[in-house]
Amino acid sequence: MKLFLLFISMFAGIHNAIAGHDFTAIDRYVNAVKKEVGLPSGTAIAIVKDGQIIYEGYFGYANIKEQKKVTDKTAFYIASVTKPLFALSTLLMENNGDINDNTTMSEMFPQLNFPYIDKNKVQVKHLLSHSHALANRPLEDTLAFTGQHNKSQRLKLATSTTINQTTQLGDFQYSNLGYNLFSIWAEDRFKQDWQKTIDDLVYQPLAMKHTSSYISDADKRGFEIAQPYGLDVDDPKEILPFVKSDITMQAAGGAVASARDMAKFLIAQLNEGRVDGKQVFPAKVIEKSHQQLAGYDAKWKDFKRDGYAWGWYIGPYKEEQMLHHFGGTAGTHAHASFMLEHNIGLVVLNNEEIIGSRMTNAIADIAYSILLEKGDGNAIVDTHIKSMDKNWQAIQGYIEENVASHQKRNASRVMKLTQAKVNYTGVFHNPLWGDLKVELLKTDEFKFTLGELYAVATAATLPDEFRIQFQIDSGRIASYNLVGGKLSEIDIIGINPLGIEKFTRIQ
Repeated sequence: MKLFLLFISMFAGIHNAIAGHDFTAIDRYVNAVKKEVGLPSGTAIAIVKDGQIIYEGYFGYANIKEQKKVTDKTAFYIASVTKPLFALSTLLMENNGDINDNTTMSEMFPQLNFPYIDKNKVQVKHLLSHSHALANRPLEDTLAFTGQHNKSQRLKLATSTTINQTTQLGDFQYSNLGYNLFSIWAEDRFKQDWQKTIDDLVYQPLAMKHTSSYISDADKRGFEIAQPYGLDVDDPKEILPFVKSDITMQAAGGAVASARDMAKFLIAQLNEGRVDGKQVFPAKVIEKSHQQLAGYDAKWKDFKRDGYAWGWYIGPYKEEQMLHHFGGTAGTHAHASFMLEHNIGLVVLNNEEIIGSRMTNAIADIAYSILLEKGDGNAIVDTHIKSMDKNWQAIQGYIEENVASHQKRNASRVMKLTQAKVNYTGVFHNPLWGDLKVELLKTDEFKFTLGELYAVATAATLPDEFRIQFQIDSGRIASYNLVGGKLSEIDIIGINPLGIEKFTRIQ
């Protein structure tokens, strides 16, 4: 791995703070992290209290090569922080009389046959609280990654939903599926994309001018989207190969938003739907969105989780009750949290995940310690900086060891092909996943393309097998099957995220 060490003359972020709290400790910490890591990826921070944004901090770049700095207009992909936004839109639909929280899937989809589940039992509140006990990986990954879908295909995918054998109805098990299924209903109910509906119900009423569930909106509306970066690649300054498009934005993880816009969303949560003196959302809807629907007992970094509401985890933080949701995937880490009793909240958005998630955990510690007067901000920063030095060395070592291991493994393997290379190329179809295209590049390498995903294959261990690593995962095996002497089928083998699926040659 080539370590990218880009030092810029000024790491200090653009920031604005209202008198009453000193958040310079946050600036000092973020600047120290970015200098230590040497990758000036972007970070945007907003802190709210008593109906106001009391601090904003903008650091690094939305686009490193083009030197586009993060500003209050920069929109970050917020991944699963979309869930509380979409859940709120659902409750607003209920408030408008379009649906109820106890509406069943049988009532939602009266014309569809779900052969593997009892659609009379699963209700809206189960779908949006991860307590539906259903499974459908093809639907989740098609909407989020491959993008090979239209209305007909989404309905076909929906009806392939099965029972999740590891849980029971009412028990919490996190996934994107419930939100995906509800979005399919919403599109049919309102005769428009779910993206348009959430814009109508949530983004526009809040005047979220730099928020959208369409990637294409950025150019139309004149705001910058932070590009995704990663540390575990050859050149961290290069934009990661998988970038979200309109077709891979989905209701469980399909929004780009600025820190300032997300701060408005938190203010609405904290003030019974009021923002800038205006009643944007009904108070009863906001109150209901905070009600626990499912029990949970887990912890992520410093955040204890006791339950799940409408798109919000619930649990104690610094001995105070907190609601929060985070979003993370390669090239992004997003944080939204708030404490109703103290009327305070925090937004942190990053366009890098490995360091971004660790840094955000520390930013929350610093910010809430200051807000709750439970520690000296600068002393806490000193502790985190010391910890960061040690952790960053460990992360570097892990990345370099992992890359070296992959290189060694790939170098030791030779493709074991039983036929001419051209015979492996073509288009292979799966009724749920769509078309898988295999082509032979001018470099004499094989490229596998599944919708928005692609991978250049390397050697596997058995004859007629290839190792393919799509941009979103750590790799899987493509195993060709001979039918009548021809390479007519491919099994894509890998537990995450595609499972074992057969593709049959159509060209």
